[in-house]
This record gives sequence, C-alpha cells and structure tokens, in this order.
Amino acid sequence: MSIIDKLLEKHSDLFTESITHPLTNELCDGTLADYRLFTYLTQDLKFFQIGLNLLGKTLSLCDNPEAAITLAKQIGFLSNDENDYFFKALSEIKETNLQEVQSKASKMLGDDPITLPEVNNYINLLKYLTFESDSYIELITFTYVMEKVYLGWAQYNIDKNLIPRDLGYKHQEWINLHSGEAFTNWVEFLKGEVERVVKTPEDEELCEETFVKSMQQEVSFFKDCYDYQE
Repeated sequence: MSIIDKLLEKHSDLFTESITHPLTNELCDGTLADYRLFTYLTQDLKFFQIGLNLLGKTLSLCDNPEAAITLAKQIGFLSNDENDYFFKALSEIKETNLQEVQSKASKMLGDDPITLPEVNNYINLLKYLTFESDSYIELITFTYVMEKVYLGWAQYNIDKNLIPRDLGYKHQEWINLHSGEAFTNWVEFLKGEVERVVKTPEDEELCEETFVKSMQQEVSFFKDCYDYQE
C-alpha cells in the first residue's frame, strides 16, 4: 500500500469530514446562501497570490524535469481559468443579491475585506511553506492534500447524484474546476510525486505531519467561512 493510501485509510474520518462539509454540500446542490458563498470566495481569493507563490516554490524544488513541466502548466491554468471565476462569481452575487451580503457579511465587501481567524492561520501555513520551508516533501504533500480535498467534495456530490442539472454559473463552474479528467489527473500526479519522494521513515513522518495539519486546516477554513455572519 502506498504512503498516500495508508494515510487516507488511517485518517479516513478526517478526510470524510473535509469532503462532506455543509458549505461544499450546499454549494453543490445550489442551496448555499449567497452571503456564505460570497464570504467563502472572498476568503479563498486571499490564498490566490500566495498559492501561486507556493506552487512556484514547489516547482523550484522539484528534481524531476517531467514533473516540473506539469507543475509549471498548472500555474498557468490557475492564473487564467480559476482567477477569472472568482471575479465573475463575486460580481454576479453583488449584482443579484447585494442586499443580503450587506446585511450579513458587509465586512467582506470593499477593497480590503477582513480575514477570518482560521483563514489567517491557513495563510500563515502557506507563508511558512513558501518562504521558510525547503522541503519538497512538505510542499508537495500540502499541495496534494489541498487538491485532493477539493476533488473529494466535488466527487462526493457527483457520485451521490446531488448536483442539479440547472445549477447557475457561480455554483457549477466551481464544481467544474474541481472535477473531471484534467483535475483528477492533476491530483493523481501529485499523489505520484509524494510517493516518488517519500523514501525513509523520517520522510514518512514528515509527510504524515503535513498531511494531517493541511487537512485539519481545510476543515477549519470551511467551518469559519460557513459560520461567519455579522
């Protein structure tokens, strides 16, 4: 059994919690309140630039030419498709339901929205990985967990046939970006990279520590965004 398969089995309760949160379930069935979606996307956007920097750091530490090309291509994808979605979806909510956002999440509006506590903790983790860590194992494990969780919640709702056919752009496009063959292949690539570089018991210990910490932070991020209301 691979290191990733062992970790997913050992920490199956945590992984299940990360892919079945009400925030992502309601996003997939179209019932997530607009102010919650606006809060979530506003907070998630705070990760965007540091996330690109983190992938750049990961690329710089990669010792495999083919893997480096895959990482570089993903940076380009994020800079285009995913970046566009954020601004289109946030604009759509402001155009159609600004009053709800103003009444329940007004501090998410404007050029400098507040940062929620668990989001700040998560950003600090990304900053550590980007600017302090020199461990490819840490960086690639973190990236795998982050993307595996997003593939996981999308696939969970797809497999259970919980996604309506008439979902609007603000819901459906986020699901599209985190499901399908291309995204699945990306997550499988990351898994393969973790398995390629984790070789010793010490490597396994670092990998598990990063795996658990990253997944716990994903759960806390969803919870903080979902629970926020003024």
